[in-house]
Amino acid sequence: MKIIGIETSSSVFSLCLNDDENVLHEFRKQREFEGHRDAGIFNEAKRLIDTCGGENIKAIAISNGPGMFTSLRVGLSLAKGIALVNNTPVVAVNTLDVIGVEPSLSVSPVAAIINAYRDEIYVAFYEKGELRGDYLLTTPTGFVRMIRCRTLAIGPGSDLLEKVNLDTSKLDIVKDDQYLPSASKVVSLALPRVKEGDFDEIEFLEPYYIKRTDAERRYDKSNAI
Repeated sequence: MKIIGIETSSSVFSLCLNDDENVLHEFRKQREFEGHRDAGIFNEAKRLIDTCGGENIKAIAISNGPGMFTSLRVGLSLAKGIALVNNTPVVAVNTLDVIGVEPSLSVSPVAAIINAYRDEIYVAFYEKGELRGDYLLTTPTGFVRMIRCRTLAIGPGSDLLEKVNLDTSKLDIVKDDQYLPSASKVVSLALPRVKEGDFDEIEFLEPYYIKRTDAERRYDKSNAI
C-alpha cells in the first residue's frame, strides 16, 4: 500500500513515498525564506505522483503541528491538493508525537521539544512510546523547573535548554538529526490508523498551533478597549 508522507513543521521540509513500512523515496530540503519558500516540495510531490500514478496512492500522512506557522500551512496545502485531486484519504499526526514516540526503548522519560520562538518551546512527555500528559507551550526555564527525574530531551528545540541558567543535571540533552521529525516517521506513526481506515476530514483539517499567531496577537491589541 503506497502512502505519501509530508513533514513541514520546521525549516527542513521532507516528503516520502512508502510502501507500507518500506521507504521507497524520501526528499529533504531546507526551506528558503526568500525565493522558493516551498523548498521544491510541490514539484517533488508532482514527480512522485506522476511516476507511480495518483490512483495508486492509498493515503496521505501529514504532521500538522505544532511548529512554524507558515511552514505548516505549506504542508497542509500540499496534502489538501493531493487529496482533493486524487480523492485520497488523509491521516494527520501531532509533530511532538512524531519526535517523542520513536525512542520507546528509552529507560528514562522522553521530552519532545520544538522551538516555538520568542523564547518559548512546545513540549510533550513520553514514557515507553506513550504520551504522558498534555501538549504544552512553555519557556525553557519553565520546562527545566518541571523536571523531577532523569529525562531525555530531544527534538529541534532541545538545544535551547543549554542556554538556560538553571540546573540541567537531570537532563540528557541530545542534539541529533535522528530525532528530528521527518516524512518517513510521520508515515510510521500514521500507519496503524491508515490500516484501520481511521482518516481525518480533510476539509476541516487545520494546523495544530497551540499558541496564537502574530496576526491574532496584533488583532487583539488593535481591538483592545
